[in-house]
Amino acid sequence: MISVILAAGPVPPDAARRDARSILGERRFRPSHVPRPFAGVLRWIGRQLEPIGRALRPVGDFFQTVGGRVVLGTVVIVAVAAVAWILGTRRSARTRPPRDRTRALSDADDPGALERAAERAERDGDYATAVRLRFRAGLLRLDAAGVIRLGPSSTSGQVARRLDLPVFDDLARDHDLVAYGGRPADTALARATRDGWSRVLQSVGSR
Repeated sequence: MISVILAAGPVPPDAARRDARSILGERRFRPSHVPRPFAGVLRWIGRQLEPIGRALRPVGDFFQTVGGRVVLGTVVIVAVAAVAWILGTRRSARTRPPRDRTRALSDADDPGALERAAERAERDGDYATAVRLRFRAGLLRLDAAGVIRLGPSSTSGQVARRLDLPVFDDLARDHDLVAYGGRPADTALARATRDGWSRVLQSVGSR
């Protein structure tokens, strides 16, 4: 059903305002009440922080001046530099090998250090370690003399073909059996390894 309302004439202003207030006062035009359980707590916290804010106000006013901005900029630069230095120090500490490890890495490429380690291992009865260390030291001495070019993928077979020395063939066979084949080593084998490398180096030096 369609209702048509005909205006009987002009509405007085007072009546129009009363009608408007009546309509706007209806529930649909009022915002819903939202519970605020923490409002009291937040107001209490705000009151507690007011003295701190008043005490820090002069500091804030100082940093609004030209001198304050200069001081603030200097503090920021120093803080950034300090953080960068700390991070760089920690990174270098993580990437730098420990002192003992650095020494071990350098000793691994020093034939003299390897031979001394082999002698200590032999005195301690660790003959297999003595054989392996002397073999490594011997290869390094051959490389230093320019007889072979030692690389990460070099094998004892390649060195044997390059040298063509029966005494080295025996050394390479014994080393591979001890290092990779699980052959037990004894004092006789350790002594034979020491003597064998002396002969190899003498033979190479006389060429």
